[in-house]
Amino acid sequence: MKIKGILFDKDGTLIDFFSLWLTAAERAIPEFLAEQGLPQDEETISYVMEAIGVLDGKVDPCGALAYKSYREIAADIRAAFARMGVLVEKSDLELGKSLERIFQKIVTEKNQEYVPLGNLKELFQELKEKKIYIGLATADTYESAKMCMKRLGVLEYLDYLGADNGVVRPKPAPDMLEQFAERFAITPKEVAIVGDTANDIKFAKQCDAVSIGVLSGVSGKKELRGADYVIDSVEYLLPLLEEEMKCQKLY
Repeated sequence: MKIKGILFDKDGTLIDFFSLWLTAAERAIPEFLAEQGLPQDEETISYVMEAIGVLDGKVDPCGALAYKSYREIAADIRAAFARMGVLVEKSDLELGKSLERIFQKIVTEKNQEYVPLGNLKELFQELKEKKIYIGLATADTYESAKMCMKRLGVLEYLDYLGADNGVVRPKPAPDMLEQFAERFAITPKEVAIVGDTANDIKFAKQCDAVSIGVLSGVSGKKELRGADYVIDSVEYLLPLLEEEMKCQKLY
């Protein structure tokens, strides 16, 4: 099957996850709790961080911070407080918007550095030369994802930017892949999805797309074991495509 389009996850796939989101979470959660009038002692902050998948500075690849939308993360925080016997009255939607605003303020600061996981310009240029459509499928907001790609100097290479815009459902729902495939008149089987979490692999499998896991983010080989292919990072994507072209499997 010839690959005609590639949908990339963003965090942990194209840019370093830990230097951006782990640091942001450590700043955002205390501010979020204060804004909601919830306890902000060290023990509670640690409890909430663990509830979203952060423990002792490490990120759970299956935890909320690794792949969920702000609304979903907010729901996990609400559930954590419910287990403590604390009622959070606001809806998940309201909490999610508050969480989004705080996180976005942090991750879009002028001095915020986005660390690319490889030479993205070179990668995207070569994919363009091969006439492969390039898309992004992220749990981040549209504006934040757009700013990130712009700062990295690769926004112009993107044919599609799928993000949490309040319209499309987050991964693993098929919305972003369906939009991507429909826009360029290709089938899901002609799309490769590249990501660093089990959620990305599930996204690909549910859509009948080719799944390519990368080890540059929060997951190891164990979490990505269901992928069709696993590579160290996107730096190894072109060699994979070229090798599979010889076998007439992928390209």
